[in-house]
Amino acid sequence: MRKIIGLFILLISVALLITSMNQAFVTKIKFEKQFDHLNPQMVHESALYKAAFVHSDKWDYGDLYGVSFLPQYKFRLEPFKQYNRKPGKQNTNNILYIIGDSYLADKTLSGAFDAFDDVIFLDRRFAFGPIKLDTTKQNYLVMEFTERNLIGYDINKTFEIRWTANDINKAVNFSNAPSPGGVPLPHESIFDRLGRIIFHKDLSRNLELILFDNKLATPFKEAKASINYKLFGRVVNEVVVSTDKKRLLFNTTVDTTSVQSAFRPKTENEIYAITRNLGIARDYYLDIGFKKVFLSVIPNPVSVYDDKRMRYNHLLERVEQKTDLPVLSLYKTFRSDKRNLFYRSDSHWNPLGFDIWINEANKVLIPVIN
Repeated sequence: MRKIIGLFILLISVALLITSMNQAFVTKIKFEKQFDHLNPQMVHESALYKAAFVHSDKWDYGDLYGVSFLPQYKFRLEPFKQYNRKPGKQNTNNILYIIGDSYLADKTLSGAFDAFDDVIFLDRRFAFGPIKLDTTKQNYLVMEFTERNLIGYDINKTFEIRWTANDINKAVNFSNAPSPGGVPLPHESIFDRLGRIIFHKDLSRNLELILFDNKLATPFKEAKASINYKLFGRVVNEVVVSTDKKRLLFNTTVDTTSVQSAFRPKTENEIYAITRNLGIARDYYLDIGFKKVFLSVIPNPVSVYDDKRMRYNHLLERVEQKTDLPVLSLYKTFRSDKRNLFYRSDSHWNPLGFDIWINEANKVLIPVIN
């Protein structure tokens, strides 16, 4: 019997290990465990996964709650407004592209801006491009950043695949031109592939996802987090509690050892480097056919609600003052608004903050386009 039990445990362990090495399978499990609440249809279609893997409520209450599990900051996230195209709207012949981050990802924006027929969002966090523009339209671009992501931005270090100068000279960067052959994918030997699988850098994280990231474990995680916070004043490294105790903050925007900290001093040379890199990107986008390029920077929550915690570096305002890109400015509007514009348990804005950005963006875009 002991041998049978031992063999059974061995088989289960090997199965878990192999499963954790299969990143595509783990990614599918992660999406269905954590994000199925965003798509009710998927809940129905994923019954098999539900039987094998209990749903996680990690992101239902915000990314900062999802890593800290502090129960006093367990607030269910509100849904965002969907800006669908308005029925009967007259065509403007203008298209707006947005290259942005998680603040605008997964949002319905097709009818958000009155001066444009459609909105095309490209997520800077993942590979995309090269961008092909329609020569029959007037194409405009908004470069959207979270304040902390301005630091170190360099278009040459992003995941965007870009046209070469030769491509642009041949005008292949338009939708009615033949596509180039593309950049060949790097060759990976069988030994490289085996090494990547066996020594998987995310193996420990994948095992934790499969075994412990589920609703059954949440009460235990919350109890542990509460004891550490109430008795020892400790929270996980990724999270900081705001000075007024009303919200959680992303630690990288607070800790001065982080280059993304809102309290880490920034020299004029650093501000210049940021604006220069923004200008380089702007010039590239103009070269490939955009009529105008705008800049939009979303303030860190700590910059709005906890800027007196230490000496705030005013990075956002300084960049907006120095850049020669037209700016969709938001910082002063957010600072003067007495309502809560960010989730209290998440590092992103809430639906109200998002709606204010749409309104402020329209105020800038409409006069420029018209």
